[in-house]
Amino acid sequence: MSVGSQIEKFYKEVSETQILWFAEFPDGTILEFDVSEHQVSFPVWSSRSRILRLKKLAPELLSEVEPIQVSWSEFKESMVPILEEKERLVNLNLSGKDLTGFDLKLSSLISNLDAQINVS
Repeated sequence: MSVGSQIEKFYKEVSETQILWFAEFPDGTILEFDVSEHQVSFPVWSSRSRILRLKKLAPELLSEVEPIQVSWSEFKESMVPILEEKERLVNLNLSGKDLTGFDLKLSSLISNLDAQINVS
C-alpha cells in the first residue's frame, strides 16, 4: 500500500471512530523516531491492528511496544501541547517492514482531520 493510501486510510478511519493509536514501551516511553538531525517524528495509527501488524514485521525494533488508544479530543487537549512544545512531527499509519510513512506538521494533522470530521 502506498504512503498516500495510508494517509487517506488514516483520515477516513479516524474521522469515523475519532480514535487514534500510538505505541508505548513498558517503561512508559513513547515510540518516536529521529527523522533528521533536528526533527523527531511521533507515529500515530488509525487502528490497534495496524500497530500489532507492524510489531510482527519489525520485531527487533517493536516487539515490546504496546498500542495505546486515545480519543481525538483527548489527543488535541492533552498530547498536542506537549508535542508542539517538543516541536514533533507526526507520521500517519507508519507501515511495512521498512517502516514507511510520511511525516507532517502537527498543525496539518489537526486542520486536515478536523476538516474531514466536519464533512463526515
